[in-house]
Amino acid sequence: MKSVRNACHLQPNALEITVGDQIEQLDQIVQCTDGREYFSKTHITGGMKTLLTRGIARLAGKSNDTVFHLKQAMGGGKTHLMVGFGLLAKDPDLRRQLVGDISGQGDFAAARIAAFNGRNNPKTYFWGELARQLKKEGLFREFWESGPGAPDESDWLNLFEGSDPMLILLDEMPPYFHYYSTQALGMGTIADVVTRAFSNMLTAASKKKNVCIVVSDLRAAYDTGGKLIQTALDDAAQELGRAEISITPVNLESNEVYEILRKRLFISLPDPSEIADVAAAFATSLSEAARAKSVERSAEAIAGEIETTYPFHPSFKSLVALFKENEKFKQTRGLMELVSRLLKSVWESREDIYLIGAQHFDLSIPDVREKLAEISDMRDVIARDLWDSTGSAHAQLIDIAGSNGYASQVGALVLTASLSTAVNSIRGLSEAEVLQCLIDPIHPPGGYRTALHALSQNAWYLHQTQEGRSYFDHQENLTKKLQGYADKAPQNRVDELIRHRLTEMYQPTTREAYEKLLPLPEMDEASSALKISRTLLIISPDGTVPPEIVKQFFENLVNRNNLLVLTGEKSRMASLEKSARHVYAVTRADPEISPTHPQRKELDDRKAQYQQDFQATVLNVFDRVLFPGSMKNADVLRSKPLDSTYPSNEPYNGEKQIIKTLTADPIKLYTGIPENFDALRARAEQLLFGNPDDVRKTDLLDRMRQKTAMPWLPPKGLDRLIQEACQRGLWEDLGNGMITRKPKPKMTRVVFREETAPDDQGRVRLKVDAENAGSAPRIHYQEDGTVTPESPVLSENTLTTSALRVQFLAIDPTGKNQTGPPESWTNSLIIRNHFDESARQVSLFVAPKGTIRYTLDGSEARNGTEYTGPFQVPDTAITVYVFAECDGLEPEKRTFQFPASGQNKVIIIREKPAIFQSAVPKPLDNAAKTWEGLKMARDMGITFEKVTLNIGSAPSVVHLSIGAMKTDPEFIEKTLSHLQTIVPANSPVIMTFQKAHVPTGFDLEQFCQKMGIGVGQDEVVQE
Repeated sequence: MKSVRNACHLQPNALEITVGDQIEQLDQIVQCTDGREYFSKTHITGGMKTLLTRGIARLAGKSNDTVFHLKQAMGGGKTHLMVGFGLLAKDPDLRRQLVGDISGQGDFAAARIAAFNGRNNPKTYFWGELARQLKKEGLFREFWESGPGAPDESDWLNLFEGSDPMLILLDEMPPYFHYYSTQALGMGTIADVVTRAFSNMLTAASKKKNVCIVVSDLRAAYDTGGKLIQTALDDAAQELGRAEISITPVNLESNEVYEILRKRLFISLPDPSEIADVAAAFATSLSEAARAKSVERSAEAIAGEIETTYPFHPSFKSLVALFKENEKFKQTRGLMELVSRLLKSVWESREDIYLIGAQHFDLSIPDVREKLAEISDMRDVIARDLWDSTGSAHAQLIDIAGSNGYASQVGALVLTASLSTAVNSIRGLSEAEVLQCLIDPIHPPGGYRTALHALSQNAWYLHQTQEGRSYFDHQENLTKKLQGYADKAPQNRVDELIRHRLTEMYQPTTREAYEKLLPLPEMDEASSALKISRTLLIISPDGTVPPEIVKQFFENLVNRNNLLVLTGEKSRMASLEKSARHVYAVTRADPEISPTHPQRKELDDRKAQYQQDFQATVLNVFDRVLFPGSMKNADVLRSKPLDSTYPSNEPYNGEKQIIKTLTADPIKLYTGIPENFDALRARAEQLLFGNPDDVRKTDLLDRMRQKTAMPWLPPKGLDRLIQEACQRGLWEDLGNGMITRKPKPKMTRVVFREETAPDDQGRVRLKVDAENAGSAPRIHYQEDGTVTPESPVLSENTLTTSALRVQFLAIDPTGKNQTGPPESWTNSLIIRNHFDESARQVSLFVAPKGTIRYTLDGSEARNGTEYTGPFQVPDTAITVYVFAECDGLEPEKRTFQFPASGQNKVIIIREKPAIFQSAVPKPLDNAAKTWEGLKMARDMGITFEKVTLNIGSAPSVVHLSIGAMKTDPEFIEKTLSHLQTIVPANSPVIMTFQKAHVPTGFDLEQFCQKMGIGVGQDEVVQE
């Protein structure tokens, strides 16, 4: 596939065509031009074909069409068409050769021709000039020698006398009429005389069979002259009943334009087969782009037009049609000159170009640049956005950054589509239309799309319609407005924006890595903060790591291990400040652009984009973390790249990224103390304790802030490390603010718990263990007496007893640990009752022993009647208050409620708080009931005592007991959830409890009913 430079051969002057020279002597052009050479470079357009067909018929005396009115803007091919008609009218051989198929072309020989250009102002006026060319000057002499006078119809008929065909060509007449409209004559102007002469000429010609008049008009120019001509034409039409024939010489919206350009600019084009190859290659590229939805599916049809538009892109005529009505654009001649500049751009280009389009205008060529600027007066647009001699135009900067020329091509294309100066004209192109024009077999659409988006972000004069068409305009766009605000942004506001964004992105919430944040701080402020807590300083990069200011600051710092720095390797603060200025600009412009303003959507898009760019720039600038460390016993700041991996569907969390960085190798921060206990304890003993084994806790904290080799811990991390070490018996809190790493020798101690509640005889089974007594401890015990080393020894670690008190003594047989003091267990008094409902008789019991007093009237039971045996109660419902005591044990009180005779229902007062207690544990006997019961208890505010959890079945079983302490359902839930993870899935779960504290009796009823728990007469206490 050949490029156009290799496949096409240009006419000698194709790159230098100008339209500056006006056609002054139209008659000489017609008389002196070689018709054959003229038509070798002329394409007979539809307009010319119409004029020749009907004009030749008139000259042959076979038509009543007298006046032909050529209507098109300046440079629209009117003069060219007149010259062509004149050359054929005077040369029968040329007519036979070129238009032999036109009726009447052979019915006359050479026509007499008179031509006049309205830009000339001869003293004899236009009628004298026509008479001179027709060699009858004397007939009209009187109409100029004594001042302007209009020949009447008879005078014109005398001029047209004879049977020879006569062709009158009047080119560019509006400026002629316009000029004389300014020349006073009597009560009017000379234009009145000219108009009358022109009108008389038309009516006279209409009365002849062989006179043909062609007059051109300048649409949208010389308004006064054009109206005078039209007035004369209308007057003639009214008088003769026939109107002029209006003809458009060239239709710039049709493929005629390509035929004209090929004829005038090229000597030869390649073979049709080579053109077909180009069309096929473009068809493939456009089809792929359509499948990728880069262009509309209809764009594929363009490929079918290439064979008729080659070497130009089919879209070129549509672009030209957008500005063909511009007042300053000479349509056909102007197009010829414009395309000449386009060809110059292509022939001087270093790229291989296969179809010529508006994107190939090279604005670095002065002639090209000036021609486009002349059409649109957009010199400022070109200089700022497209091309500047310093290379600073926006498209040039984008191309430099991308190492290509895409932005310049996009800019040239959109500029060409923006040249129209007509009112309410269509300007610009949509993104799909831009790509449709630019896609070729070599360049995919992605690069052009990126360039268009970059131009829309940076150009000052590029606008967008509501339909999404991009176009250039003299008026500055939102980009320029925002750029102005950005350039004038106060420095303190810019610095404030940067600090605010850094604070948003790196604000400490968990405080695991740092407790305080100082973005771009003064170093005095940083020094004060580091005395108290670990602080993140965000410092501007200066090209060194660490930055020089941080290096000096670190060397003079006492609490060096409190310092954390976020910075970068390269100084990119200028880009960060630029991003901040953009954010300031959109914030400043926001209240000025209403919700209904055409630029509102663009502003909202810019706001989102600038905010995103601001954050991206922050991440790009601040990409390195500095933290204290030790190298060869010297304090240093170590450097690590900031972890940049985070979920794209979550907002950026700078603190989390720093934690990830510091917890990765090499590790500085340990967030889990139990998991890393051994290493942390070793480092603490080495770095924080020093030589003495006993150290004040405050000294440990100070040294932790100072010793750079010491790892970092989360807030209160040192407290947790101390607690963990003390719990493991490796350190000891001496209770006076001192911590020791060499705990003193331990004393033995007996630890016991009740495995069962006292039964009716007061018997309790105790589980007994020894602490600090070695692997085979010896436990002595004594019931209701003082234990000594000679007292009995437990053979097992359980003891069932009904004694009031039991003393235990643990001895370490190895002698390693000292024998501690005895530990005493004290039994509890249990009050029971037996109610004989038929006899209405109550019996009271206390275990293991003691005295009982009671009352029936609600008075204090301690002062009541001493119980000596069963007693009678009335038939009505009654409450018995009971008090028991024995030998210094904790007294016990109970309240027993008995229903009226004949009723067995347990009495529960719904409004009063209740304690539910049972000698027998109450079960929740499966996992579902356990979880449901805990949720219900949590919602009601119930707490439990004496709880057991049995999870799983032997051998995979877990048993947990909680003694006589109030326990929240939330704690039980968390514990159960954790324990279930260590047994097989679907393992059985049973929970029991012996006591529950319930806010109201109603809640107790609801809970027991839902859980299927029976309530006995003496199991509910409501004081």
